[in-house]
Amino acid sequence: MPRPHRARGVALAALLTLARASRVAADVAVRDFAQTGTSWTFQGVAAPAKSSEASDAHALRVTPARANAAGSAFATSKQLVGGGFVAEFAFAITTPANVEVPCEGVDHAPATCSRRGGDGLAFVIQNADGRALGGGGGQIGYGGIVNCVAVEFDTFHDAHSRDPYHNHVAVMTRGAKAPALATHDAAIGTSVTVPNLSDGERHVVRVVYDPDFVPEDASHKSFRGGAYLLDLMRDYKHGLGTMKVFIDDLADPVLTVPINLAAFMDLDNGRAWVGFTAATGRSMQNHDVQSFSFRERVGGGFVPGVAVA
Repeated sequence: MPRPHRARGVALAALLTLARASRVAADVAVRDFAQTGTSWTFQGVAAPAKSSEASDAHALRVTPARANAAGSAFATSKQLVGGGFVAEFAFAITTPANVEVPCEGVDHAPATCSRRGGDGLAFVIQNADGRALGGGGGQIGYGGIVNCVAVEFDTFHDAHSRDPYHNHVAVMTRGAKAPALATHDAAIGTSVTVPNLSDGERHVVRVVYDPDFVPEDASHKSFRGGAYLLDLMRDYKHGLGTMKVFIDDLADPVLTVPINLAAFMDLDNGRAWVGFTAATGRSMQNHDVQSFSFRERVGGGFVPGVAVA
C-alpha cells in the first residue's frame, strides 16, 4: 500500500501536469485563418482572405474595402486575461487602386484635402458575447459592445468622436456595464506617435497587459492617462496595472496606459473573448490581420507561445 505522502505527491504531480496542459491549450496561435475550423467565429463581413498573391496563407479580412461594412472575429475559447497576457499580431490596411476614397478635409477642396480610407481596426477584449459585433463607420466595429476594452488603430479623422488625428492608437473602455463608444471621451490613453497605419505595409503589434504596476512605466514618454480613467476608478480602491502597445518596434511602446481589467470589466473567472473588429463608412479599406498569437501570464511570467513572424 503506498504511503500517504507518496500518494499526495503523485496526486499533486497529476494536478500540475493537468494545469500546465490547460494553460498551453488556452494559448492561441494562428498563421492561416482558413485553417481555424471552429476555433474562431466570424461576424458581419469578416472572413478569411488570401494574404497576398505570393502566399497560400489566408489572413483574417475583418472588413473588405466596401462602404458601410462592419466585421468581427473572436477566438471561440475564452482566454485568461485578468492575470496578464501578451498578444501579438501582424496587420496590413490597404486601399485598392480601383476604390475611390472621398475627400477628407475641412473645406473639402481637392487641393487641400487628404484621401484616406477608413475607418480602422481594433484588438478587442470582451465578455459580452462570443459573436459580438458593434457599429460601423467611426465605431470601428466595437462601439456598442458592452463589457469590453478595445485597442483601436484608427485611420480616419472623425471630428464628432474627438479624434486627435486621422492616424492614431488608443485604449478605449466604458467599463463593465456601459456600451463601448469609439469617442475619445471614453479613452484611457491615446497616441499619435505611430507609423502610417494605412500605408498598405505589414505592421507588427504587441499588446502587453500586466496587472502589477511598475512605477518606472509612468515616466516613459508613451505613458498616458485620460480623464475618463477617473470615472472608471470612482468606486475602485485597488491598484492599477498597465497595458502597453508596441508597433513595429517591439522594444519601445508607442502607448502605455494605467488599467486593471479585473476591475474595469466583469470577467468570467479572469477570462474573456479576444479578437478583432473593424468597420468602414463612406471611406473604405481592407483591414487584414495576417497572424495572431496570445500568451497567458503565469506565476509572474508568460507561458511560451508562438511569436509573430
